[in-house]
Amino acid sequence: MNSKCTHFWIASVAVAGGGIAIILAVFILSHLWEHSMLAFPENLGNARASALLLQRSTPSDLLKFAVVGDINNGTETFESVIYRLREEANVDFLVLLGDCASDADPHLHDYFIQEFSETGLRIPTFIVAGNHDVKPGLFEYYEFENLYGPANFAFIYRGHLFIGLGGIHGHEKQQETLNFLDTTLKENRSKAKKVFVFMHYTASASEDIPTQNMDLSYEFQRLFEKYNVTYVFSGHYHRLARTEVNGVVYFVTGGGGARLKYDQFDDIGLFHHLTIIKIRGDSTAEQIIPIQPAWWLLRGMERIEQKGLTTLLPCIKAYPLISSLVIIIAIAVFVWGIINCHNLHLSRRNTRL
Repeated sequence: MNSKCTHFWIASVAVAGGGIAIILAVFILSHLWEHSMLAFPENLGNARASALLLQRSTPSDLLKFAVVGDINNGTETFESVIYRLREEANVDFLVLLGDCASDADPHLHDYFIQEFSETGLRIPTFIVAGNHDVKPGLFEYYEFENLYGPANFAFIYRGHLFIGLGGIHGHEKQQETLNFLDTTLKENRSKAKKVFVFMHYTASASEDIPTQNMDLSYEFQRLFEKYNVTYVFSGHYHRLARTEVNGVVYFVTGGGGARLKYDQFDDIGLFHHLTIIKIRGDSTAEQIIPIQPAWWLLRGMERIEQKGLTTLLPCIKAYPLISSLVIIIAIAVFVWGIINCHNLHLSRRNTRL
């Protein structure tokens, strides 16, 4: 009797383990097929977005753009952000404030691009690099720029100057970015009514908002004030915060999907959100739209999908024979477990009879 019971439990474990392996393989392969059908979004990337903006007609005196920061592992919540954004009419463009990938890895960037493509968003979308997007030795700036266009970029649209500062990691890169900012403002400030700057980290301008202590933080702040920059948008901190220092509005909007984190500001501004900026004439309006985070089960499935496509799938591609053998073994174990469970069930029924 004990032997049969042990045999039954071994068979049950074989069914469960083999079944999970088969389900996981089907799940990964189905998503691989789905993602393989998606082309790189024509509206994603700084060069592409700039070109698309030049083609847009401007019948209205309203300029309207969206800002989203810090997606990281929260692509399910990010999809809710984009779903809400698509309900907004006449949005000219979107700026992503970095940490779109959960880490500086080409597979994770590919995953973000595929997830972005699935949203079906069509408006021009700019992106600045975050600390999870670029890291020396793992994912370099040239790799980022091959995917998304120049890390530092600027354009004038509807009489306003927009500047993206993606090169802020490391002293040398910060100095290059600072020079880019200085040159851009010097050459274009007189042509623009308002100036909007987008970066991942925030210059340490005030104790009222969470900031990242960059090496050249003071130098950035000095240029913002010297050239009367209107807004500086940043992410990195997964919350909402706003302050104004010497005429410059510093706006932290990092609620695009990443896990919310408590810090010295406790729960102030601690919610996922979408930021919409509306400019009409001399007035600038801020619209903050709260977004419900994805259900925990969806977040769990998202992590399984992400790990499968960014970790397991590369291994399967690298070792196809071994992977095929593992799948065959999983199927064999599953079938063996089913047969033995069935035989044990018949044996128990015959014993009772």
